[in-house]
Amino acid sequence: MQRRKFIQFALAVPVATLLGTKVVAMVRHYPLADLLQQLKRYPADKLINHGDWPVSQILQHLAQSVRYSRLGYPEHKSTLFHYTAGSIAFNAFAASGSMHHALNEPIPGAPSLVNKVPNDVALAELIQELEIFIAWQGDLAAHFAYGHLTKQQYYTAHYLHIQDHLKQISLS
Repeated sequence: MQRRKFIQFALAVPVATLLGTKVVAMVRHYPLADLLQQLKRYPADKLINHGDWPVSQILQHLAQSVRYSRLGYPEHKSTLFHYTAGSIAFNAFAASGSMHHALNEPIPGAPSLVNKVPNDVALAELIQELEIFIAWQGDLAAHFAYGHLTKQQYYTAHYLHIQDHLKQISLS
């Protein structure tokens, strides 16, 4: 292969891969309203954790994330990060249909999660935040890692984030 064609190919493959991932991410559907209905059926008093955080703190963390998508995240990664690693990560998660992240990392700059909140109160907070978000017609805040997202992209981000954390919770 000629050197010029090799260089063109070497540059084209990553670009095509990224564009393909973005296209797949855009056509997948993430039923956040269905997930909300599932959460409403959870028996809060029977939930147990399998991770570093108690169930209540997991639910509080998820509620924070949904709330910040409307009101603004306390801290952000750089704009360069949003357009590079953040965008790549979001599109890869959306295209694959699952998110994998450190499940014991708080949202940067968020207040500490409260240790003594009962599960039913934390679950009710998450449900309320999801209901408010789904009905929200106003502007959305930039995500701390992914940057500016559309409402549909936030549906994807919240759905995948919640699903990733729900792997840590089961019924007793």
